Amino acid sequence: MENYLSQLEKQLDEIKQLLRQSERNLKKLKGTPKEHINISTRKGYTQYYFNRGKKGGKKYISVADSKIATKIIQREYELSVNKKLIDMEKRLEKFIKNYDVDDITNLYLKLPEGRKRCVVPIVITEEDFIAEWRDKHPGNQNQYPEEGQFSTNRGEKVRSKSEKIIADTLDKYGVPYEYEPLFVSNKYQSYYPDFVALNVRTKKTYYWEHLGLVSDDDYATKNFEKILMYEKNGYIPGDNLILSLESSEYKFNVKTIEDKIKKFLL
Repeated sequence: MENYLSQLEKQLDEIKQLLRQSERNLKKLKGTPKEHINISTRKGYTQYYFNRGKKGGKKYISVADSKIATKIIQREYELSVNKKLIDMEKRLEKFIKNYDVDDITNLYLKLPEGRKRCVVPIVITEEDFIAEWRDKHPGNQNQYPEEGQFSTNRGEKVRSKSEKIIADTLDKYGVPYEYEPLFVSNKYQSYYPDFVALNVRTKKTYYWEHLGLVSDDDYATKNFEKILMYEKNGYIPGDNLILSLESSEYKFNVKTIEDKIKKFLL
């Protein structure tokens, strides 16, 4: 199950901001007469009346008093909004306090091993989900790989120091990834992206291509064609395709890699 706590907290913050604005609006309307306004429409014209109960009856609001009437109606609206926001704030705070997306998963995890073997959990555990994801996206699928000269922290052989840094940074942040998985295009052509990675929180899969040597014209052309291929297959840069690059002028930046991981994969 996806954890919506951050979205709920963001919603609560928006409600609190609106509540502060509502309080400011009411403060501006302090001193507005506590009258009640009746409205009627006749022949396409809207008429406003002070409703002063059985004893006072109704009094037509002239143009001279129209500003007062507007303030009264605005205050009635602001009071209703304020009441509703306070109610929403209390309800959401109570819900967040008791919200734990892991409750269902924990019921399974807390079972004795003997019972676990007999149970098919209604919600797959994070550990099992990652294992299934790795089975669907195995790494080292390139049948004709260039001999890797750099070893990652996980022991993979990669072609460049930049790829090693990407792999090790993914590992550092606990992001499940595989090196050179198989990607089959809608034209049944095989490609081997540099990495495939999983955002465990959102369960979303990303391909990651490191575009080295972009200052080389031939290499840049091949990379452009590769990006077009991804787009035709539904993988869009900044959505489910992560791109990193370097050139003779643009040096590889580890912080940029970390920023991409934090933005897309955590």
